[in-house]
Amino acid sequence: MKRIASVFILFALLLSLLVSCAGEDVSGPEQTDESSAAESGAEPVSEESSEEESKPMVPDENAKLIWQERFADPDSGLGSPDDIYGADYYFDGALTNDYSRDYKSGDTRFVFRGKENSRVVNFADGYMLTVPYADVACDLSLGEFRTKLVTSEAVINITYEDQNPYYKNGASGWETYLTEWLVPRIDDLDFLNANNIMRSSRKEVLTDVIDGYEIIEYHMFIKQSKNIEHPYYNIAIIRKADQYKDCILVVMKSKNKATEQFQGMIASMDFFAKECEKIHYAGQYELKIPEQWNDETRAYYDKLMNQTDVDWGFFYEGNNDDYIAWMQSPEALDYTPEIFMTYLHIGWYDTLSYLKTDFIEKHAGGNGFNGKPVLNLTYQFTTTNNSIAGYTPMFDIMRGKYDDHFRRLAADIKAYGKPVIFRLNNEMNTDWTSYAGIVTLLDPDIFVITWRRLYDIFKEEGVDNCIWVFNPITITCPYCDWGEFACYYPGADYCQMLGLTYYEPGNSSMDSFKNIYTKTYDKYKDYFIDYPWMIGEFACGAGGAKVYDWGSRSYRDTAQGRSESQQTTWCREMFKCLANNQAEANRFCRNIKIAVWFSANDYVSLDGTNYVLNYYKLDEALDQTFAVFREWLPKLHQ
Repeated sequence: MKRIASVFILFALLLSLLVSCAGEDVSGPEQTDESSAAESGAEPVSEESSEEESKPMVPDENAKLIWQERFADPDSGLGSPDDIYGADYYFDGALTNDYSRDYKSGDTRFVFRGKENSRVVNFADGYMLTVPYADVACDLSLGEFRTKLVTSEAVINITYEDQNPYYKNGASGWETYLTEWLVPRIDDLDFLNANNIMRSSRKEVLTDVIDGYEIIEYHMFIKQSKNIEHPYYNIAIIRKADQYKDCILVVMKSKNKATEQFQGMIASMDFFAKECEKIHYAGQYELKIPEQWNDETRAYYDKLMNQTDVDWGFFYEGNNDDYIAWMQSPEALDYTPEIFMTYLHIGWYDTLSYLKTDFIEKHAGGNGFNGKPVLNLTYQFTTTNNSIAGYTPMFDIMRGKYDDHFRRLAADIKAYGKPVIFRLNNEMNTDWTSYAGIVTLLDPDIFVITWRRLYDIFKEEGVDNCIWVFNPITITCPYCDWGEFACYYPGADYCQMLGLTYYEPGNSSMDSFKNIYTKTYDKYKDYFIDYPWMIGEFACGAGGAKVYDWGSRSYRDTAQGRSESQQTTWCREMFKCLANNQAEANRFCRNIKIAVWFSANDYVSLDGTNYVLNYYKLDEALDQTFAVFREWLPKLHQ
């Protein structure tokens, strides 16, 4: 009997073990070697944390001071103030202890934390929702654009979008905005496959979750995610059924799969009329000087900071040696610019690109004092010349695939030795670059992560001669809050100069330099007034050979150079503003230390032939424009 009992006990133990293993979630497309540890969520619990968990939870008395019955979500255990164990009052971007303050008198958010969930109320955007975590905190550093909820497990960005320019066209206008400016990449299976991203469940269009609202949901997983803190993405676009202008965008990224929790969070949303206004309260960004800079770079930067003159530079079409030499010759401008700008990409498809040291030593080599142009290197995370379809390097950069390549770049820049104005990933707040938020799962944080990764590699490799430039474009496109310029800002420890970009194509009526750069100044002055500014690239066109006709949706012929007279007027005013930038009337360009003209055309290919679309390149045909440049370039330093 003892032997039979022993066999029975052994069999029972084996059966128990098999049942236990069968209960683990090993199914689903997300399960990979890299993610399995994160998927399990199994972490050892210390004795200290066990003791903390055993302490009785006490309701937060402050909750009663601000609680309203409409906030209740009893199904989530948040039915009354007695269920609230932490009540946070965010007023104008900061926590306040004054719970008697009128919440309508400022930009207000409430966070009510329960045992397992938290109720978040946003009065400026008119919604409340239950977040499936109890340790929720608000990051309102960019509260005028987004509400960022941070937990130990997930990060949730919520934005109220109301800038659809097509809304007057009703349902078709919404469809245009949705498919062109929100979901073209996350809705593209070829794009997801090219970047090793998989959907963890099908896209869903739901009309029965919140009464009167349509919800579009996407659930994705970034594969090969060992180096990625939050590889699981859940995205919802929430729109009132008869509203074609406004929507709510919710992007949640988490360490572990949380699709059901996300769907429950979305289902918990309630909407109400906005009760206060969002305001800007981030304040001025601090300017920090890197300790690793060498003396030559620091001296050049100090020179820029203190000068009232504007240094001039060009990007020369094709980096053509003959064109560069001609532009500087007496036959053209008879001027050697202070800045030499060139571009470098990660590569061209599978072929990596490297710094052409002979080329830059020939055309640059300046330090601000030796009479040679200072190198302005624009580096871009692209292998397709900024195609937004198919592969983007951004996810592989997070995975660490390009670390060795970046170390080679760092070594080459360090070996160059002279100061480098390093403009990384310009025009990120657009829909035409390989590193824009529209290709990074509607998450500008990925831009910040990859920027910081490269910066840290440069620092590790001892690069001591780079001045890093953050260069958005003035008008964010797509028109939105989720992708505004400030959402891409990498932080004061990671850049030392602001770049500006605003073009005047010159194909129709022109807006003046003063007008467009006053708009630019107004956009950035509340953030970057302590930084030196550079116009990273700009130009005014003289009228291309083709122009796009929106009525017929086709290109039509025009006379190339037809706008040269207006171009010369535009350039003359531009030079006058820059040369007199200390005048009160020109305050808008007082911070501008460098301006770089993009002397290269934009082309359109039709039936195998390239035609000039935007005529920016300075060439022999533009006699009037050259005369203005020859007259005014020397005056910038008088």
